[in-house]
Amino acid sequence: MERHIICDVDGCLVPPRGHQWDFTSLAALAEKINRREFVFTLCSGRPATFMEALARQLTITAPLICENGSLLFDPTTKKGLLHPGIPKEFMKERPHIRRAIEELIAGTEAIIELGKDVMFSVNSTDSSLFNELIPRLEEALAGAPVEIQFSGRSIEVIPQGVTKAQGLAFWAETVGVNISETISIGDADNDLQILEAAGHAAAPANCTPNVKAIAEYVSPYPLVEGVLDIVAHYTSRG
Repeated sequence: MERHIICDVDGCLVPPRGHQWDFTSLAALAEKINRREFVFTLCSGRPATFMEALARQLTITAPLICENGSLLFDPTTKKGLLHPGIPKEFMKERPHIRRAIEELIAGTEAIIELGKDVMFSVNSTDSSLFNELIPRLEEALAGAPVEIQFSGRSIEVIPQGVTKAQGLAFWAETVGVNISETISIGDADNDLQILEAAGHAAAPANCTPNVKAIAEYVSPYPLVEGVLDIVAHYTSRG
């Protein structure tokens, strides 16, 4: 059976801000992916432009699950495909949602991450702002067709009802794969739904306790080294 591995980005392949990337391990992963003995792709809240750059480094050709499941992006054709479950009201109200976020964070160090076509991410180098901003965002966007989540690194304002797990289901349908044949790799609590939805769940050593509790396999290694170990764990099996 062909293995289909869907890997989170931040905390699995990309280190925290200010830390050096492990280009040696990324190159080793790219070499494994390039053998085409298994399918490897990415799932993240990151925008398609960021994920395309990482996909090129890793020689990934399968569609990427971007913006928390809101968008599939094909790195070979550069075509994007919106998730059909995105409420029509969200896209219609998107400019007003953005304006409400901008007004709320005005005068703070928080910013709206550039490059996203569907969802919004509110970032700040001052992590103490998040506890204050989350309830204010919930109040300001009450009634809007959105869900507000905290990834541990940013506040995510996403279309109502669209999750990474639903992004995986859309991906599997698009590429013609049974979800039971997928292996999801994640490290944070916002990966829990996709880890539970996939056929198999795995995590690097730096994962949260909640992820560790549900993962089928937890690597003894962190970040990219952990992903390499997970790939070996599943692809070496019959």
